[in-house]
Amino acid sequence: MFIKEGVMSWQQHVKAAESVLESARIPSSPELISLIKRVNPTCLQLPETDREHGYRIKNQLQNLLLETYGETFHLAPHPCNADIVLIKHNALPSIDACHADLKALSVKALDTVGSIPSAPAPSPTTKEAKGAKSRKQPASGSPKEAVSNAELLLEQYEYPQAEELLATIRISAPGDMPTLIKAARMLTEQMGAYQRAIELLLAQPRHLLKDKVVRELLAMTYYGNGSIAEARALFETAEPGDLEKGSLYAYADISFKDGNLSQAFYLLKVAEEKEGFVTTHTSLRKELEAAMFAEAEPYLQQAEVAFARTDLDHAQSLLQQALSLYPNFKKARELAGEVEAMKTGAEVERLWERLGSSEKCTERLDLLARLLERDKERGEHIRDLLIREKNRQKQEAVEERLDTLRALAAQERWEECYDNLLWLSRQAAEADYHRACAISPYFSALCHNKGLRKLSDENAMEQWLRFIRVKRQVQQGNTEGCWEMVQDLQQYFYGYPLFKELYDTLLELESAKARREADQLLSLMDELDAEEERDALATARKLYAQLQKSLAVLPATERAAYKEDAKHTIRRLEPETEWWSPLDYREALILGNSTKAAQIRETLTRPFHAVFLDQYDNEVTQMFAISAEAIPMIVSPDLVVDLSSELAEGLNKFYFSDRHVLLREDEETIIVLNMWRMSATKYRSPNFKDLDVIDCLPDKDVFLLVNSQTNNTIWRATLSEMESRFTAAFDINENFDCQDDAVFKGIFMSSSKDNSYYAVIREGSKFRVVKQSIDLVTSTVRTYQAPCEELDAFRLSYQPDRFLALTENYTHVLESNLDPPRGCSRIGSTQGLNCLGIDAGKSQIYAFGDGIVNVLNTKLRAVKQYLNAATVAHMTITLLAAVCPEKDIALVNVDGRKLFYNMKTNMFSQKFSGGRVLGTETPSRWYYTEIDTPNLAVKVKDITDELDTLLEWQVFLPAGADEGAAVEFVKKLEDPDFFSIVQSAPPGEPPPGNDTKC
Repeated sequence: MFIKEGVMSWQQHVKAAESVLESARIPSSPELISLIKRVNPTCLQLPETDREHGYRIKNQLQNLLLETYGETFHLAPHPCNADIVLIKHNALPSIDACHADLKALSVKALDTVGSIPSAPAPSPTTKEAKGAKSRKQPASGSPKEAVSNAELLLEQYEYPQAEELLATIRISAPGDMPTLIKAARMLTEQMGAYQRAIELLLAQPRHLLKDKVVRELLAMTYYGNGSIAEARALFETAEPGDLEKGSLYAYADISFKDGNLSQAFYLLKVAEEKEGFVTTHTSLRKELEAAMFAEAEPYLQQAEVAFARTDLDHAQSLLQQALSLYPNFKKARELAGEVEAMKTGAEVERLWERLGSSEKCTERLDLLARLLERDKERGEHIRDLLIREKNRQKQEAVEERLDTLRALAAQERWEECYDNLLWLSRQAAEADYHRACAISPYFSALCHNKGLRKLSDENAMEQWLRFIRVKRQVQQGNTEGCWEMVQDLQQYFYGYPLFKELYDTLLELESAKARREADQLLSLMDELDAEEERDALATARKLYAQLQKSLAVLPATERAAYKEDAKHTIRRLEPETEWWSPLDYREALILGNSTKAAQIRETLTRPFHAVFLDQYDNEVTQMFAISAEAIPMIVSPDLVVDLSSELAEGLNKFYFSDRHVLLREDEETIIVLNMWRMSATKYRSPNFKDLDVIDCLPDKDVFLLVNSQTNNTIWRATLSEMESRFTAAFDINENFDCQDDAVFKGIFMSSSKDNSYYAVIREGSKFRVVKQSIDLVTSTVRTYQAPCEELDAFRLSYQPDRFLALTENYTHVLESNLDPPRGCSRIGSTQGLNCLGIDAGKSQIYAFGDGIVNVLNTKLRAVKQYLNAATVAHMTITLLAAVCPEKDIALVNVDGRKLFYNMKTNMFSQKFSGGRVLGTETPSRWYYTEIDTPNLAVKVKDITDELDTLLEWQVFLPAGADEGAAVEFVKKLEDPDFFSIVQSAPPGEPPPGNDTKC
């Protein structure tokens, strides 16, 4: 493919070379050299006929180059073939015009370039070279001294000696360049020794001759010496903007004499824009403009003739040629203005004629726009016509939309109807919009709907389509699930007659259903008998709680009547005096309700009660006992950090809060590191077996644990230096009502009441959050319910308690009373949230999207943004990450390797072993830890502020990278040995679990 493209390009170059050879214009030497090299077939795979043709074209171009510019070049012999020579530039050694066949060069070319240089003379012996050097080297030594001595000689009018002294200057470093330039200027400006100046400059090292100033000075010296070809060649390689004012005049003079008037004119224009004065070439501009005028005047005369016979196109073309030859041709420019005015006038008349006969609105608008540009005198009138035409076009579009809307409504294509209604609401007049809304009763629910205006267009359409579906479903007699949907839609369509009709119908059905349920519950309560059933009162209270839910849709007076009947039943079942037994005291102790236990103990005053009460005190104390042993914890700033090693064998980190790190030593032993107080304690209890922490109140050192084997037994414990004991224990299935398929997604403690708990329960396609009071008679305090397919639940803050429930399409923030906070962002609530981490201390959520991380408050509004986190778009966090807001860093775990990610700079740290790095929950601090298990000692060093230097950092995926770079990023992140300071695990050893996916 490469060879084929090269051949095609070569053929194009051959055609260009043939055009140059046939043209009367002689191109510049750089153009010829470029063509020679491009048509040279030596390195191409060509057919023999094409190769021969290429060499013929090359020979012709080389002859043309030497016949025209031969004095600038010389022929260098080939070391192995006497018939081959290399065409080399005299002043620019780096420029050549390829090897040439000596027999193919014309006589004129050989005469112009001169004879082939003879072989170089043998180099002198070392002794002779030293003698010659000593004779040539002036006594002054350095170039600066030579210039200074030459200046003294000039003051004494010793011009020959000064010339010889300056001619011997040789420099080797760029720092001596000003001295060389000064010497050359002394030779030319003060002595007129142009040839010696040329020899001086050409004698310098080749790399110094590439300097722009030296090349410009050499060109000016050639010019002053009359070597126009050499001067031209050097000027052609320079940018005009880089040349000095005098050089530009000289270059313009050469171009003028070459007949290239346009280039000379341009160079003079550039020269005049530069500062300074040039005393020479005073008549150059006048001569140049006279020559340009002479070239342009015939075209003006022909244009005048064409103008006289009103051949405006031909006249305009001739005037353009005249102005291209002489841009300052005032008379031609004036005549061109007249021609343009006449053409514009004629075109304006034609446009008005077309406007009068045009019926199409789009064509008329186009004609009016063109007239507005050309007919300035009638501009106001044209603008009025434009406004009328646009209004006419808009009205035609509105009528077309209305016709389309009628057809779509007849076909019940509601989504397309919504798009047309949305367009009419924004583009049509108020009366036309009302006409549209009157087409269908469903459209009336959209007319100036303020509730839907707060939503995005897509979401608003979805709510309207839901309304239509519910309405049609009810019309068909299927009301299942419609009441819940209507309650959700009420916020958008309440007040519209069509919706009110639907709402009233469903309310009547729900009220009838509620009455049936209420009557059934009251019947069940009436059947209860306290004498026959021990738990009759508790059952009645549970039935009363169910009754209150059923009565929500009934009118207030009817609700009150049902409640009064139910309360009457409860009062009937309540004993005249509350009676407690020692077993109630034991249950209150186990449930952790110390207040209720104290009340029961006060009522049990008989002597035999005291025996049981003391027995139960001892039993619960032993069951709840936890032994504690303090462990020395030393803050060691000088600790040597080794991030490639693991923690002491047998210790596993299994929980952390924003103050604690919990390690499990064995089934019955837990070590708690308090990173705030820098203390460590070992706790032991048989109850610790199979327990995992599910919640914590860090400021109280209180932990909630669940049995991971049964997923049923809950333990509450205080683990601190002052107190260590279990404080409560209960079973989930005995204290929470739920369906058989229920899944508990989280159980949390109340930070204000010891016996209150929150549970997040998923049941089928819904989830509930309940606030439960765990007591002798467990009761539900508050409930929150919503639909879901997937669910995650987290604690959002302590004191007050707040919680976060994430579903696939919604984000629920709940206060301690299980109500959403006031003013919560509707947009944030109605979309699923990708949660990176939670700062419970500030009630802030770190959520990431497409290349950005937002820090949200409890109202789901952004309080901070990381706009350069391009990598997060390709990551899925399955466990909440620990985040350090102070350093903008999150800790990520991939296949057992740890690495830090800077959300602000989009950089990853090296992968390291997380065994010795212990960290707290967000807001995180990270500690390097050494635990001496046999001696029960812990050494820690806070390394949070040293992460930039402890580890190297690198951007794995730059912002704006393509899909290929994203795939490469995934490979880098999942490769355990990429950018890692940890050696790979031995073969056969399974890698630890991960919490980050790509």
